[in-house]
Amino acid sequence: MTNFPAQAQRAHRFIGTDNRLRMLQTHVNEILRLQKVWHTIVPSGLASVSRIGQIDADTVSIYCDHGAAAAKLRQLIPSISNALAKQGILGQTILVKVRTNAIPNRYREPNKPSISTAGLTELKNLHTELEAGELKDALANLLSKHLGK
Repeated sequence: MTNFPAQAQRAHRFIGTDNRLRMLQTHVNEILRLQKVWHTIVPSGLASVSRIGQIDADTVSIYCDHGAAAAKLRQLIPSISNALAKQGILGQTILVKVRTNAIPNRYREPNKPSISTAGLTELKNLHTELEAGELKDALANLLSKHLGK
């Protein structure tokens, strides 16, 4: 534990002195382990808007940010159960719940598509070959956005 800061070492020692805190730490570690498995078995679009919630003796709760993701995950429960069984997590009932504020103010970076350098070169060539018109104007607009001019 010498690689951890002194505050982390103190916290670790404090958790180790109380049975209830040790049980809580074990439970949190199990949720984190299952969360890693979750990201490997669920499509990335759904994994980014869902997370492992509560784990009971025979139930795993999945929290989703919105109803559409919850509906899709409910459709996928049979294949998710099979994938969890392959990972060694057997006999768990999966409950999918919508929790829009489970992680408040979670910021998501907008996915801005980009055009490769070769693609931009080809678009520039096409722009120079086109006659004046709406298509050339639209292409000029696209190029200006991607070239930052």
